[in-house]
Amino acid sequence: MSDTFDIPRLLELRKLTRSISERIETDLKAYLSTLGPLFSPLSILGEHIRGGSKTPLKGAEKAFRDLKSRFQSIAGQKPFSLNTEISSPLDVFAATPALTPIEYPYTATLDSKSAHLTVTSPLKWVLSYPDMQPKKLLDLLNGNRNQVRDELSHALLQCLTLELVLENRPGLVSLLEGLRFRLETTRLEGLGELSVILISCPVSTMLPSDEIIIQNTEISGIPSFEEIINISDIRDMSDPLQQTILSITQKVSPDIHREITQG
Repeated sequence: MSDTFDIPRLLELRKLTRSISERIETDLKAYLSTLGPLFSPLSILGEHIRGGSKTPLKGAEKAFRDLKSRFQSIAGQKPFSLNTEISSPLDVFAATPALTPIEYPYTATLDSKSAHLTVTSPLKWVLSYPDMQPKKLLDLLNGNRNQVRDELSHALLQCLTLELVLENRPGLVSLLEGLRFRLETTRLEGLGELSVILISCPVSTMLPSDEIIIQNTEISGIPSFEEIINISDIRDMSDPLQQTILSITQKVSPDIHREITQG
């Protein structure tokens, strides 16, 4: 950040960030709704989904064995420690994924001052089947294990199923990338070896200096902060289709490529 960055600048950027994130999240939810059927595990697991087709689906047996192996590996480890197995048919019905903004703890420090905050990344989300977001898993893990064992097992199964669907549908991932959204997997604190799926747009967000964060926290009195838009990303955005076409043009007709890029 520049030396002239101050609270008025923060407020201006926060307003811009929220306007952009609201628009992009609205668009992304519409895309996911349209693509909802492609997220269904029925096309991957077939007869192993309760209520699915009774006709054997090519590859379904292998996909089920893969899912079962993943479940047993993760479920038996901490923090889940579940002594349970999954059996066919599975009760996995959700299709259209939900979005949950990424949150993480952060401590801002300045001389003798410090502020412990929960920071939100407004342009990066966890992708999960509805009501199966990481917070749901963490709440179940912190609850009475005897009472929620079955619910925890089901939530874990949902997470692993979505991961399996995306791995077996590379065209779906490519389609989302074509819409300018990037998918990646990561691990979150408190969920052990379980991978969660993140989806983000080409424009990143960032934190200002700790000094500004502490000033903002002292003014608001709220121990939370939202990252702000990285305006250099907006300036540097390019059109992937344009770059692809230019690359083809350069190979096929260098003269025309020079005409386009230098004209």
